Amino acid sequence: MSEMKHELLLIAAALVITITALLYSVFDSPKYNAIEAVIITTTEAQTNETTAAVGKININTAAADELSQLEGIGDKKAQAIIEHREKNGRFRASEELTDVSGISASILEKNIERIAV
Repeated sequence: MSEMKHELLLIAAALVITITALLYSVFDSPKYNAIEAVIITTTEAQTNETTAAVGKININTAAADELSQLEGIGDKKAQAIIEHREKNGRFRASEELTDVSGISASILEKNIERIAV
């Protein structure tokens, strides 16, 4: 093999190695790594929601005794809230609380600062 062909072969090999190293470093970055799925149990999710809204009562997760702490909400209305969310799913906004029979706009207005969704 002539000396010129030998040099060209070495240059080509060096380019292949350099390109391979660059591509490896790019595709090995966190941007391209597979995302690992994290399973959160219902209890952990509820704890996270409660922690996010400290001092507020989450109308999607609160038990009847917690709901009855709201002004104008007794045991019967608290139970009606729970039945409504079981039948219709989670509340998407605090204002949807008025869809529950017996919960008026004035009751919502009195409690809006204490309600989390």
